[in-house]
Amino acid sequence: MAIRFDGPRQYDFNQPLFTEGGKITERVSAGLENVLAAYVELATGHAKYTENNPRNYKVKEVYVVGSGARAFVRDSDLDLLLEVPDLDEKSCDGIKMFLGMIFFADRPKIEAVDAFVRQRDKYPERANIKITDQVSELLDRYNGMLDSE
Repeated sequence: MAIRFDGPRQYDFNQPLFTEGGKITERVSAGLENVLAAYVELATGHAKYTENNPRNYKVKEVYVVGSGARAFVRDSDLDLLLEVPDLDEKSCDGIKMFLGMIFFADRPKIEAVDAFVRQRDKYPERANIKITDQVSELLDRYNGMLDSE
């Protein structure tokens, strides 16, 4: 089952994930911003429903994981890990499920974005590329929306 969500940016899955110098491309930036936009909407509703503090949903770190991090596979989906250390595991799982219904379900592999929401990286031995510094402005903007709730 898929859920329709109109993100703020156009996602061009035909681009590589990284430049030759290791910087993220517009593909990663746009994919992440779309995920963060949906995440904040989901987090805000979830916080109200569960009487949780919206600040617990703040994303502290962002990683590209999976084949894009392991081998810079161009024709793969974009796998993002959002680390949210103050959020309980069940809430992480619930929000991840809805993000999957928005960005992953019913999409061809290359068009899909798989967003994992976790307190910490469960698989640190697997390939990952921390991109937090490259996306700090996006994080500040969307985390700021959780402050205003």
